[in-house]
Amino acid sequence: MSLTLRISHPAFSGAKNAETIRFYTEILGMELVLRQDNLDYPSEEHLFFAAGNDNFIAYFVPKDEAAATYEPARSGSGWMDHLALDVDSGGLEEGMRRLERAGIPCEGPVDRGYERSIYFKDPNGVTIELLCWLTPPPAGLAQAAIIRRAQALREARGGAYITDEDVRAALLELSPSER
Repeated sequence: MSLTLRISHPAFSGAKNAETIRFYTEILGMELVLRQDNLDYPSEEHLFFAAGNDNFIAYFVPKDEAAATYEPARSGSGWMDHLALDVDSGGLEEGMRRLERAGIPCEGPVDRGYERSIYFKDPNGVTIELLCWLTPPPAGLAQAAIIRRAQALREARGGAYITDEDVRAALLELSPSER
């Protein structure tokens, strides 16, 4: 049994205070629920954005952007590759419209077997992925249960990756007690 309940938040360091707030609140529509001094470094602010379902993204950004010394984020080995955020299909479409209106380049949509995703950078260079399931998980059924069963089905058929067909088959097989 896992000791943990969920990921509370990834915490990033960035150099762009105002742009970070605008990006997460206006482009992605998150609520800024906490804005205070960083308790460890008073020259920084601690920002806390509500991402939905009691999940958050934290940012530590300088109060004085001109004094920032952080390098932009880089994807790849030894770094965080990207931050993925679940959305529904309407959210994916709205996200693409908002990014286009804001002039933020976006890659995708890209089909990922059972998900469709777009990728873009936040003001600090962090790659963000918005993803929606092709067959949305029903309310009350944990994504982990669906993925676990779809993975077993994928392995049984010898597939290279989970497909939407695996997800739909998993949904049919999962009992009410697994929901």
